Amino acid sequence: MRTLRISIAALLLPSFAYAQRASRPASTDPWEVTELTNRPSLTLELPALNTVRAARAAAFEVRPVLVVRCQDRVLDVFVAAGSVLESDDNVMTPVRMQMTPVRMQRGSEAPSESRWSRSTDSTSAFAPDPRAVLRQLASNPDLRLEIRPSGKSAQLIRFNARGLERHMAQVDAACPPGGNGDGRAADQVYSEATVDEPAEIVSAPPLEYPPALRHAGLQGRVTVQVVIDTLGRTPRGVVSNVTVIRSSGSHVFDELTKRQLAQQAYEPALLDGIPIPIALRTDKSTPGP
Repeated sequence: MRTLRISIAALLLPSFAYAQRASRPASTDPWEVTELTNRPSLTLELPALNTVRAARAAAFEVRPVLVVRCQDRVLDVFVAAGSVLESDDNVMTPVRMQMTPVRMQRGSEAPSESRWSRSTDSTSAFAPDPRAVLRQLASNPDLRLEIRPSGKSAQLIRFNARGLERHMAQVDAACPPGGNGDGRAADQVYSEATVDEPAEIVSAPPLEYPPALRHAGLQGRVTVQVVIDTLGRTPRGVVSNVTVIRSSGSHVFDELTKRQLAQQAYEPALLDGIPIPIALRTDKSTPGP
C-alpha cells in the first residue's frame, strides 16, 4: 500500500495524551523538538527567518517552517510553506506524484535546482534526499530556499539551522543512518518488478541514426540498462551510467542509444510513495534501410 504525503496540519497535531515537548538544550536553540510516546516518532521544527505572502490577494503573511521528521524509521525533511506550491507536472499527473521546483543555496555555495515532491494538500515540499540535506545543514546552517507558490513569482525563504548538530543523535537513534534515512541502503537500486509506480519518460532527445549506416542497411536491436535516480534522471547524465546488455552488432548504434538514454528525463519510480533509484531495461532497434 502506498504511503501518501499528508498535510502539515495532520502531521503536527498529535494527541496531547501522547505528545511531549523535549526541553531545548539551550535557550538559544531555535529548534522545537516533539517526541511521541505512543509510536516511535521525532519531529524537529525550525521557523524561517522571514515571512512570505500567504496568497496573491491575501493581506497577511505566513512564516514557513522547516521540518525534520522521523516516523516508523522513515526520515523526511520538508518545508511547510503555508500556501499552495506550483507544480511543474502536467494536469494528468496524480497529486501524490506531483513535484515542485525548488532552488536551494547553502552559505556562499552556488544555488542548485531540484524537484521536491508535494504533500497531498500541495502546501509542503519534501526533499528527495533528506539525509544529505541534514548533513549539509549540520556543516553549513545558512539555508536559502526559493519556492514558487501557485500563480505567483518565486519567493525566497531563509533559515538558520544552527544547533542542528545537537539533535543529530536523536535523529540517528530514531532513524539509524547508513542509508537514505528511509530504511533503505544508500546504494540500493531496485528492479522494475519491485516498485509500486514505474518510472515514466517525460522527455527524450531524438535518436539520430547516421545516414551512412541507414543506407548500408545495417539493422539490429540493442538491449540497454539505465539507472534512474530519485530525481528521474540518469545520474549526472553521462553515458557511462548506461550499460549495454546485448549489442545490436553496431558499435555506433549502441553508443548513440546510450547517449540518448543518458539525456532522457523521467518521472521517478515510487515505492511506498517514496522516489527510489531503479534499474530500467529497454530495447532499441535500428531504423530500416
